Amino acid sequence: MRCLPLTLVAFSLVAISTFLHAAEAPSTPEPKKENLTPGGIWKPGDISRPRPRVVTPPGYTTNDAPGHAPSDATILFDGKDLSHWKRDKVAAGQDDTAPWKVENGYFEVVPKSGYLRTRDKFPGDTQWHIEWATPSVVVGKSQGRGNSGVFLTGFPEIQVLDSFENDTYPDGQAAALYHQYPPLVNASRKPGEWQTYDIIVERAKRDAQGKVEKKARLTVIHNGLVVQWGREFNSTDQEGDLALQDHGNPVRYRNIWVRRLNLADPDSEGTPPPGAVASTAAPAVPATPKTSAPPAAEPKTVTIKTLRAQMRYDTTEFAVEAGRNVKLIFQNDDEMPHNLCFFAPGTDVIAAANKQMEKPEEALKRNWIPDDPRMWVHSKLVNPHERDEIDFVAPEKPGVYPYVCTFPGHAAIMQGKMIVGEGGPRLPALSGLKFQLYLGDWKNLPDFSALQPHREGEVKDNLVQLKLDDYKNDFGLVFTGKLDAPKDGDYTFLLASDDGGRILVDGHKVADDDGVHPATDVREGKVHLSKGAHDFRLEYFQAAGQSELYAAWRGPGYAITPLSKTLHPDWKNLLAKPKKHDETTGMPLVVGAEPVIYRNFITGGGDRGIAVGYPGNASIVWNAEYFGPVIAWRGAFIDAARHWNGRGGGFQLPLGFDVIRPAGENTLPFAIHPSPDAPWPAVPKGERADDYTWKGYELDAQRYPTFHYEWKGLKISERLSVDGDAFAGNGHLVRVLKIEGQIPEGAVLRLATGSQIQPADGAFHVTGDKLVLDGHPFDNAFQVAAEGAVISGKNLILPLRPDVTVSYSWPSAHNHHAAAQ
Repeated sequence: MRCLPLTLVAFSLVAISTFLHAAEAPSTPEPKKENLTPGGIWKPGDISRPRPRVVTPPGYTTNDAPGHAPSDATILFDGKDLSHWKRDKVAAGQDDTAPWKVENGYFEVVPKSGYLRTRDKFPGDTQWHIEWATPSVVVGKSQGRGNSGVFLTGFPEIQVLDSFENDTYPDGQAAALYHQYPPLVNASRKPGEWQTYDIIVERAKRDAQGKVEKKARLTVIHNGLVVQWGREFNSTDQEGDLALQDHGNPVRYRNIWVRRLNLADPDSEGTPPPGAVASTAAPAVPATPKTSAPPAAEPKTVTIKTLRAQMRYDTTEFAVEAGRNVKLIFQNDDEMPHNLCFFAPGTDVIAAANKQMEKPEEALKRNWIPDDPRMWVHSKLVNPHERDEIDFVAPEKPGVYPYVCTFPGHAAIMQGKMIVGEGGPRLPALSGLKFQLYLGDWKNLPDFSALQPHREGEVKDNLVQLKLDDYKNDFGLVFTGKLDAPKDGDYTFLLASDDGGRILVDGHKVADDDGVHPATDVREGKVHLSKGAHDFRLEYFQAAGQSELYAAWRGPGYAITPLSKTLHPDWKNLLAKPKKHDETTGMPLVVGAEPVIYRNFITGGGDRGIAVGYPGNASIVWNAEYFGPVIAWRGAFIDAARHWNGRGGGFQLPLGFDVIRPAGENTLPFAIHPSPDAPWPAVPKGERADDYTWKGYELDAQRYPTFHYEWKGLKISERLSVDGDAFAGNGHLVRVLKIEGQIPEGAVLRLATGSQIQPADGAFHVTGDKLVLDGHPFDNAFQVAAEGAVISGKNLILPLRPDVTVSYSWPSAHNHHAAAQ
């Protein structure tokens, strides 16, 4: 049955526009330009222009009572408690509970207790409302009367002071930007009366190359009068919190709230933070072509497709600058319906999708689009071989925003992430950059350490560049310096060169573009770096023709940032180029009611691996050289395209997810009286295992394979199956061994090995060593249950007996272990 598509849900605070570009015949004269409103999009009086959203305005504030906040505000103090606040500085032995006094709908400074700060930060342009009152009994003079202050990230203190008939230095009175700008007027009320600040924060705006084109600005309205108007500052912060000062005076505060704005786009209705509820329909859009929008306003276009019969997206990661317009094309090439839903960072998207099954009738009416406030934009449910387009503005806050298909049963595999970066160069990442210039004629990068440099020196602006000499051909350069990684994480380096280039970090090659060629392709390499300084080295040579060199990096929380002085001609489009799935994908082996056996080279499965995909959405590779399941995974089985295209060579990565290696690599299953500290028996490279003999496998009536082998005269048969559904998180892999013969005393079976093995709910939780297959990392964490199993060093072992049953499951299925026999 085909599902009806759901009306596209859009941002409730973002005007979405689709512009239709009509093809012009050669003989058609150029149309007369129409008179358009600022921005070059809408005709004056156009009835189809999106309406401003409706917001209930704030209530009127009196000296006796505060007004209510507007309907779209985040309330930071509601007159009851300080749950949204914390101590700004926490001493040893203290918790961070806000210590100021709360009573009668306000809170009051407790002298010498320290500043208060909001627990949350708020991204982008914002409006802040704060009401305050100085003591009604006047004590002191000048700066000693009712002194406190408001601090917003990136801006100077906004002074709070009793400035009613109280003379003090102008840049220190109420509503001054302390020690910088006096207020335009003194709008102060009498001591003890409630006063209001409405503060407009405009964050710095950058162009497509990351250059600040509009500085951060601050506007302050004191008791309804503008007292600071668009003051500019050099702050590049894109989010911030609010702090209130303890200056030793019992100043009171009430009715504090903040609301998001979007002052970057004059025609926008504002950008909601992740978690804001989207509207139920897109506004009407005009057919008028967009004629004069600036280049920076052009959206990033990203296309995501589904892979046929695999329940996967072809794009599982793409990056975009914060606040950038995005045009996303979602093409469903599969035979079943899919959608694409974006969530706030940190959301458990599988749980969010599965929660719909609590009320499936309601979810069906929504076409399986979750009713979840953490979901901030999504496509409709797209039918097979159809497409949908969504236009949105990337969040202002940098981070990793997951996307997922929420159709029942799809979320465990159909996932991806949008990386929102800060959108521009940070402070120079390189320091102490030096160059060495060499002369020579090469076709590949030479060993520069064996050569004598022609000239060397410092690079003053710490950016890689070629304008160091007038040589046109036959030269080489080596740049060395320190690279500052702002935090622990994975970093990607990008390099394009004409001719050869190479980037090394801490002596390890991370990006290589060697050879004689133009700079048309960008090479990428990823490395994990700890926070702090690292050795950076870039090698380059120029043979003949044009000389070009471009280098950049990106890391956790920020977008592509140049390391070279010259930008790649296509630099601005690199963020929109998503990572694609392996192009050979396209021949998935689908497991039905019976197991599917695939005898070929599987990554991580060894040279004598036998892959088996089981009903229940779990698969293994059983290896006839190491005599046991060497890897296991859940989800889809195998894509056979690599072995059917071209020469059919190479190893194929498992098609599913959560790959685990239970018992280590290249090791054997049995040992006699093993020492916890001794290495486990392994197969020497290029040799066969002693005392083991492979006897083949047979299929039963249901086509389940049973593997046969011998060890020390014992006849062993091993059969695996899946109990439950591993894809859905409630299934586990059951391994049954039958042993005939006299079992040697002290013989044990190794069930698992790992850096951590801990008892958990009648089983054992194993954290294995990090597993990387063909550049793809896996956590290698799993659960093991078997009666009589014990921990021995880094191994989980089981005394050998005639009948053994073991279950392996993934962490989400830890409550469903089989009963061990």
